Amino acid sequence: METIKGKIKNYVFHNDENSYSIARIITETEEIVTIVGYFPIVSEDIDYEFSGTWVKHQSYGDQLKVESFKKCEEQSVAGLTSYLSSSFFHGIGLKTAEKIVDLLGADAIKKIMKDKKVLKPIGLSAIRIEKFYQQLIENQTNEHILVSLYGYNLSGKLAMKLLNKYHMLTLEKLEDNPYRLIDDIEGIGFIKADEIANKLGIEKDDLRRIKAAIIYAMQYIAYQNGDLYLTSEQLRTYALQVLGSETQLEPAIDQLIDESRIIIEDDRYYLTLSYFTEISLANKLNELSNVEGKSFDIKYLETLLDAVEIQKGMQYTAEQKKAIITALSSPITIITGGPGTGKTTIIDGLLEVYRIYHHLNYKNPAIYDKIALMAPTGRAAKRMKELLNMDAKTIHRHLGYSYDGLFTYDEHHQMPQDLIIVDEASMIDIFLAHKLFSAIKDQAQVIIVGDVDQLPSVGPGQVLADMIDSGILPVVRLNEIHRQAKDSRIIKLASSVNQQNLTTDDLISDNDVYLYKASSEKIKEVIINQIKGALKEGYSMIDDIQVLAPMYKGELGIDSFNKMLQEQFNRNQKDGMTFGDKTYFVGDKVIQLVNDPERLIMNGDIGVVKSIKYNSQNDQYMIVTFDDNDVMYEKADLDELNLAYAISIHKSQGSEYKIVMIPMIRNYMHMLKKELIYTAITRAKRYLILLGDMNLLVYAANHLSEKRQTTLANRLNHQIDSPDLEDEVEELSPYDFM
Repeated sequence: METIKGKIKNYVFHNDENSYSIARIITETEEIVTIVGYFPIVSEDIDYEFSGTWVKHQSYGDQLKVESFKKCEEQSVAGLTSYLSSSFFHGIGLKTAEKIVDLLGADAIKKIMKDKKVLKPIGLSAIRIEKFYQQLIENQTNEHILVSLYGYNLSGKLAMKLLNKYHMLTLEKLEDNPYRLIDDIEGIGFIKADEIANKLGIEKDDLRRIKAAIIYAMQYIAYQNGDLYLTSEQLRTYALQVLGSETQLEPAIDQLIDESRIIIEDDRYYLTLSYFTEISLANKLNELSNVEGKSFDIKYLETLLDAVEIQKGMQYTAEQKKAIITALSSPITIITGGPGTGKTTIIDGLLEVYRIYHHLNYKNPAIYDKIALMAPTGRAAKRMKELLNMDAKTIHRHLGYSYDGLFTYDEHHQMPQDLIIVDEASMIDIFLAHKLFSAIKDQAQVIIVGDVDQLPSVGPGQVLADMIDSGILPVVRLNEIHRQAKDSRIIKLASSVNQQNLTTDDLISDNDVYLYKASSEKIKEVIINQIKGALKEGYSMIDDIQVLAPMYKGELGIDSFNKMLQEQFNRNQKDGMTFGDKTYFVGDKVIQLVNDPERLIMNGDIGVVKSIKYNSQNDQYMIVTFDDNDVMYEKADLDELNLAYAISIHKSQGSEYKIVMIPMIRNYMHMLKKELIYTAITRAKRYLILLGDMNLLVYAANHLSEKRQTTLANRLNHQIDSPDLEDEVEELSPYDFM
């Protein structure tokens, strides 16, 4: 850590929301130095000490990355006079400031803070003295708070988050209970809060610490596994892992129950939000499935379906006809099946029958007041739109999700559509499902489509599987692979993996599947050569080719692949934009990592870097194109992006690619489960290339992921009697897909 002293010369850039700043300072030796980091607007008349580390910018040279700052103990008379007459203090002009400094000297601020009455000889009115004193307190307090926060080893970014959240009460809130930061401040987990608590002298057996560890275990560890509850044994094991030592948990658990932060049902421990969300969702699904007064003319529907067959020049199988008629004659229906089983064909057919039955005109824009097609991700919605030739949106967009995290549609203001079709439903977690179904009116028909054998949602719960397992909803399982898909080796391989009957005899290259037995060192070389060949054949690196891997770190992790593929296939490597250990160049394939509805981009959207430019203050910014939506990223926004030549299998859900490449190495072994590899294989549309140790494919096919701990199915079929919800479930935030 290096410290330099100087005055702010000017701010090149300042973000009001997160206080990310770029400024130039004049040092004691009259040098001009650029500093960057998270710090507020401070006076340009006062000397400060800035501490941080030197970094080298490609265009601007050496810069000090500021981690902390404080006002210098000694200030010049001229600087102090200028500071007191600055815009920080309204009503104090230059002459008054000179009088104050002449009277009180270089330590005027200390004297005023100690006793504001020292200002009386200046001739200011009592009101002006009080106003000046309050402004001085605010400025001094903010800087004092930041200096104190740096002492707790908080980065400038986190320190500014705390100050913006708690303002003048920052230190009071922090010292009262540092563990509150886990819930209140993004980027602070138990370890960082515990570190602060330790500096505050909070004992290891303090009840606040134990309670925080229990909640953290339930939120972080359980949610990471997708579980909605923990058993008492699991809760104890996980909480003690977090605490790092043996301690009594019961008093903390009792207090958390009294505070209604956790709920116990039999031997199941739920976070209150999870508990009531699950109950509310079960109640809503039961309401939708038991709507009275709806009658459907089945014979007429069957006649219309025959007519649609003739119109489309095709013949539906008995299984497909059953799916269409069931969906059109039931309040809520689930259609599940793997690739090649005709899910899209069924949706297309039932939409046409629905149109005729209800005398609708699909060319009239008003059709979207009657029918809503939606999917969890932008890419899945886009694919739905292309296949069905009707507009489809993400669930968040249909619900009117706004930049402030609120929804236009909810249980009080429900969506107007009479027919709701939701694709890729396996990706929907318990919180998003609750939001979605709460916003659907009881009179609507709902058709849930998805492959229940794929990976469950990134967020907690297994909504699609639980809905099916409950046995209370009509479910059509599609098992027959259709003629046009029967020749696909990809689909055969996926089916063998899914049915867990894959053997080494199946591990042969054929038609659209290529298996390369290669060492870890050879895999990268093979991937590069395969991509070069595909590009020569006219395939697009952006739209058609995708490397999928289960891990980010390691020699054959996602980050390593991205760096390698960027170097190999993006020749435009000048004037890049660097953030952390990544540099982006024009033409790079990138992925959005968080929902940003204000800019119409969502987690998982894939884009291309269109341009990298400089604004009038010489700050870099980047334009990324997402399906014709141009989005600007400043440097502080780049934590929302990652390179996307290689992405995780979870991130690939809801998407299809013409060419998919999947490395298989022993380092992945602990993650290789049937659901993961099945999901990866089914992303390939035209060619699937598997590289590495093929025996791991057989291993993965025969290892199931542990079933998630949920009780939605039991609540739906009343095997568990849930309490009546007297109070409405509190406003829930959508759980962001990772």
